[in-house]
Amino acid sequence: MGEQSPFQSALADFTYDVASGGAIRHLTDLGYTAEQISETLSYPTPMKRIQEQMWKRLLDTEVLLEQEPGRSKERTRFVREYDKYGRTSFRMVSEAVPQKSRICVTEITVSALEKERLRALLQRKIAENGANDSYAACDFGLLQAGQPEQYRKLLAALDERSREYVEGLPWERKVTYHRLNERMQEILFRLQEKDLWRGDCYFLVTQERIHLV
Repeated sequence: MGEQSPFQSALADFTYDVASGGAIRHLTDLGYTAEQISETLSYPTPMKRIQEQMWKRLLDTEVLLEQEPGRSKERTRFVREYDKYGRTSFRMVSEAVPQKSRICVTEITVSALEKERLRALLQRKIAENGANDSYAACDFGLLQAGQPEQYRKLLAALDERSREYVEGLPWERKVTYHRLNERMQEILFRLQEKDLWRGDCYFLVTQERIHLV
């Protein structure tokens, strides 16, 4: 079979969104993993499509950020313009979009080997800032692509539910930033106990960044 035409592709996207898109978004908000969503949907939906829609939903709700918390991201849009004869044209423009706009101005460096101190510090900062304004840097996509053995070791350190969540997301080959909700706290603390995580945590209300070395 040949490749789908643009019309067929758009029609397929529309069909899947009508049939399962709303359910995927809702179940993602409830914290379901990709596997759990697949088992719940009544309309057969490819796993890749579930994962893509989950990723988009997590970005839209700022559970995931593609850029460092406190920085702006760019988006493009088309602007309609008219010349002096009333003819229409479109011009693409870029504009900055605030993304968790509080800049982290204070940096605290902590040795990841100080496990008890680190855990207590992170828990205190999450309590001060709230989970919605607390983020951790994640390099799962980079490890998966460039250090598969380390990535497998990381997954092996997690319990089944956490491992299923991490494996079910289409991590990009770059550092991304995940909200320190209950699930990510569980993942982070488990990896930190096994000395399998290094990175930064961001706390946007108190404008602090904790750097693990």
